[in-house]
Amino acid sequence: DVVFTGHSLGAATALLCAVHYSACQNDKNMAGAYLTPKIVTFGGPKLCNGSLARYLRNGPLEGSDILHLVHSQDPVLVNNERMWKQMGFENVGIEMQCDPKTPTVYCDEDDEQCAVDASGAPPPRPRLGVNVAWNIVNHCNYMGVFVGPRVMGVGPQSSQRG
Repeated sequence: DVVFTGHSLGAATALLCAVHYSACQNDKNMAGAYLTPKIVTFGGPKLCNGSLARYLRNGPLEGSDILHLVHSQDPVLVNNERMWKQMGFENVGIEMQCDPKTPTVYCDEDDEQCAVDASGAPPPRPRLGVNVAWNIVNHCNYMGVFVGPRVMGVGPQSSQRG
């Protein structure tokens, strides 16, 4: 498998790299050698308007599994959602809500198959559309993993360095 992944700006970059990879492979006419890319993004922006999103889904990324993981406590996404909606921007793939602190994803009510949490139980529904305090740390927490910057030389490990 060829998987492109990224968080925030890296999510947009992962999508663009997958498009570039597909275009390069198609240009080479490599029958049978081409691996359809998979894309998994975390907290990424809606990158393009509906027309371009449809073109990418039906053209360069046709057959690709594209998953955009987001959560309602991410201030970067929450604060830009209105602008993206006004501009007609949308995700190229499927957007799924996830929990910022546990490895849990949620499904829409009309999904036939629902993802489950790590224990195998159906997860509780997230509270969407709530007011969110501006806390950039929430942009860096996805499914129990902190994907943001770390300060080096601070904390208990720093005293052990020579």
